[in-house]
Amino acid sequence: MEIIYQIFTGLFVTVAGGIIVGIALDKIRINKRTITISMTSKNYVSPYNSGNFVFDYSNNNGAYVIGQKERVFTTKWSKASNTFIHAYSDSVDIDSIALIKNVTDLNSIKLIDADFSSRSRTPQIGDAVVWKNINGYYAVTKIISIKDDSRGDIKDELECQYIILK
Repeated sequence: MEIIYQIFTGLFVTVAGGIIVGIALDKIRINKRTITISMTSKNYVSPYNSGNFVFDYSNNNGAYVIGQKERVFTTKWSKASNTFIHAYSDSVDIDSIALIKNVTDLNSIKLIDADFSSRSRTPQIGDAVVWKNINGYYAVTKIISIKDDSRGDIKDELECQYIILK
């Protein structure tokens, strides 16, 4: 069930299942029609210690959050191509990042021997980015697929499998 609340004149909030799913910023009239200008809110968070995520990296400033509390990682991404993507350590909760080439199975990683000396890395499909957060925890995100709207795809999209290590 979707409920629309009028907060202030010209500001409407749409709530579905207790989650804000849209905010109408203004209503304008064009040629005797009323058009609602809205901003749709998406969920850019996966609070679990492992799993998969898919998101449009051209939105939310390229940020996607995995984990929670002391194990939170705000990953940052930007376009490179439909086979490569840029990853950055620019988030306040990220200490550093590294790249691991050709990862087959995240659960079989026994030793991470990686170089954490650069603020950005450019993995390709099948590679993984290792994120160290400011609390000393590590997360590994394996690149599953990349879509790029400037190379024939309908939208920009990144799919990753991830695990947060203890």
